[in-house]
Amino acid sequence: MTRRSSSPGHPLAVLSRPLLAVAAAAALGTATAQEGQGTAVISPATVALTDPGRLLQGAADMTLSPAVPTHLLTVVVNSTESATQISRRYGVAVASVRLLPSVKGTRSAQVSLSPASRERAPLWPRSVQPYRVRAGDTLAGIAARHGMRIVDVLGVNLDRRSLDRVHIGEVLNLPTKERGVLVRIKAGQSALSLIAGYGADLAATARANGTLPTEMRVGDALLLPGVTAAGFQQQLLAQRVAEQRAAVAFDRQLRYERFLAQKQEQRRREQVAAIARQEQYERFLAWQQSAERQARIREYEAQERYEAAQAAARQRAQEAARLAAARPVVRASSAGGVSVQRASTGAVRLAWPMRSFRITSRYAERDIDFHRQVFHGGVDLAAPYGTPIYAASDGEVSQSGYGDFGLNVFVESGTSTMVYGHMSRTAVVSGQRVAQGQLLGYVGCSGICTGPHLHFEVRLDGRTVDPLALLP
Repeated sequence: MTRRSSSPGHPLAVLSRPLLAVAAAAALGTATAQEGQGTAVISPATVALTDPGRLLQGAADMTLSPAVPTHLLTVVVNSTESATQISRRYGVAVASVRLLPSVKGTRSAQVSLSPASRERAPLWPRSVQPYRVRAGDTLAGIAARHGMRIVDVLGVNLDRRSLDRVHIGEVLNLPTKERGVLVRIKAGQSALSLIAGYGADLAATARANGTLPTEMRVGDALLLPGVTAAGFQQQLLAQRVAEQRAAVAFDRQLRYERFLAQKQEQRRREQVAAIARQEQYERFLAWQQSAERQARIREYEAQERYEAAQAAARQRAQEAARLAAARPVVRASSAGGVSVQRASTGAVRLAWPMRSFRITSRYAERDIDFHRQVFHGGVDLAAPYGTPIYAASDGEVSQSGYGDFGLNVFVESGTSTMVYGHMSRTAVVSGQRVAQGQLLGYVGCSGICTGPHLHFEVRLDGRTVDPLALLP
């Protein structure tokens, strides 16, 4: 459809209208097409056409192609158009336009194109300016900072793939004046066809782009003012919702897979623990019948017999001491007379090796795994780390340093040996004589130890006895 302005002299007074190339070629009596500079060149030929007017209903201008040698553009024009109007439309001098005779009622013209009109950089609307994304920018923030809506930004950035993702250094297009949709004219399209397709205003489009639509060609950027990219925005919104749903589904699947992996790991650990328990039970069954266990049982039985004998001996000694104390003893006096006094046992008892402590394990007690495996031949006296340890009896230090009980001290007294184990520091050296109550060292947790304490052990003739029976 042809649109005319109210002023015949205006550059938009005569505008081109869609026309089929076949109809135009038939009306001009042309037949053969040849390639020249990327467009078709129509050669004259004779074609029989009984009713050309029927094919040229709603006649409009149409560019066929520039000729290769002379760069001529042959166009179909309105019968009322002048050479001045045609030259203004194509941006050439009036002398570059030659009106051709009418052929069967169809009028055409030849336009000689200048090199500047044939070769130029793609057009770009001046009102659309580039913006480089900075740190912290979002699409909504950029739009708000420039006083526009997100849909206005999307209109000039139809290559966007997301409403949310923008990258530092990325270049966006921003409209500084007219808001609209920015499109690139592709092969097979024209500015006029895009204006008609989007329903944009022709004069407003010419003002927004600063050039006539008829002067624009493939590759040029065309701003269509008044057109919004609402559909594109809805498409990106739907894409955002789909991405969010996909992210939720992915997160749910990831959590489920982690749950399955945890369950599988738990089952594996339970199986490993069950196998370990079974192996431990089998080792216990094997140990029950082992020679080591039988030897240990015999050792315990011998220890029990020894302890029973020791208890009986102590009881007899105590009874004998009681009877002896009850008998009077006659002694000669210095004056030649006699004196009578009670007899004394003469027995020396042990003293406690610490002033403050707590008994945590008794003689032969099997309270922990180590005491179940190794016979406990003393008493454990728990006290804070660094508590002083004193000699339980007189004697000579036979060992001071690391030994069977970590950092320990051995004190020999006749046929008896006192062992002070798990010290943190010793205060005596080997060969030193000590008296009952003398400082030997300090409580620690050296060697095989579960906490700061003193392991106190008494050995008579090399065999351990219960220290509690000898302590006050």
